[in-house]
Amino acid sequence: MGKFQETGSRRELTCCKLGALVLIVSQMLMRITSGTPVPAPILPDNCTSEEGCCMPQPYTGKPARDFEGDLALPIRIRRPVHKLNESEIARLERGYKLLRELPDLDPRSLSNQANLHCLYCDNGIYYNNMTWPLEIHNHWLFLPWHRMFLYFHERILAKLLDDDTFALPYWNWDNQSSSEEANILPRIYSTNETSYLRDLNRNKCAQPPNLVHLNSIGGCTDKTADELRIENTQVMYTQIVTGAPTPRLFFGEPYSYGDSGGYGPGTFEDNPHGTVHLWVGDPDAATAFNDMGNFGRSARDPVFYTHHSNIDRIWTIWKTLPGKQRTEPTHADFLDSRFTYYDENADQVIVNLSQIINTPLLR
Repeated sequence: MGKFQETGSRRELTCCKLGALVLIVSQMLMRITSGTPVPAPILPDNCTSEEGCCMPQPYTGKPARDFEGDLALPIRIRRPVHKLNESEIARLERGYKLLRELPDLDPRSLSNQANLHCLYCDNGIYYNNMTWPLEIHNHWLFLPWHRMFLYFHERILAKLLDDDTFALPYWNWDNQSSSEEANILPRIYSTNETSYLRDLNRNKCAQPPNLVHLNSIGGCTDKTADELRIENTQVMYTQIVTGAPTPRLFFGEPYSYGDSGGYGPGTFEDNPHGTVHLWVGDPDAATAFNDMGNFGRSARDPVFYTHHSNIDRIWTIWKTLPGKQRTEPTHADFLDSRFTYYDENADQVIVNLSQIINTPLLR
């Protein structure tokens, strides 16, 4: 009798688990088919940030317009940061100098671009009559929102430099070659104490010549350079190749208007994207892992933008790997979501997500 009761209990437990699983799947399917795309927030009005991340008020630019793209712009070529020549480094330095010198009321300033990232990424936007704030992390909107954020950051720098050919460099931390300095914190962002590319809130163990640790939980490691290269290569292969053969695995779970946060990140978002953030951020700062390891402050560090340039590059590479499913999601809640940004003229622009995955449109 005892043995039978034990078996019966297991069956009951299994049935309960299956029932719960069916309910979860049913709810997710209902949400996918009955949701609506995220509408463009009204900035700065929809801001309820408790961290002071609201954009400058009152808004003084032109009325918000729909993004069209400019096919007359030159194609911009992003290069690995460790291979920039002296003139390219000087141009990048000057761009961030000009960016930091913009007044506090200018939405294009470095601090306000960081605020815009904070607003979207740290529960700072509430729509009227909505229970939950908008959240850009941990679901399928993470990659496209950040691509367009990077696009306007690049266009703002180009405007300040009066150079439409300007392109952000990318930090090639996935390159584990021992003959290059790709997988260390870029020296131009870290070694010159008077550089406009520096940030004071960085992990001391992330300073050159220490190799990036893609499995980091922040802080330091006692692993050798050879061990890190092997581990980093394994992380990249697992997260990008074998672990993400479909859009859902790579981009993350669906997210529709009114959802309560992300249902789950794609393989790429937490690691290596998130682990690089934690590795650079200062674990001993007053707020742990400032600046790069903190949603509210990460975009204050100029290395954020070269890090995300590499994220964007790897997204593009992922689509070239074998497998017919390595494409963007096709659901309307993904393609028709809309976001509000500030352009190079400090005007508001509303972008449809379907435009963000059209890289020729973005030049």
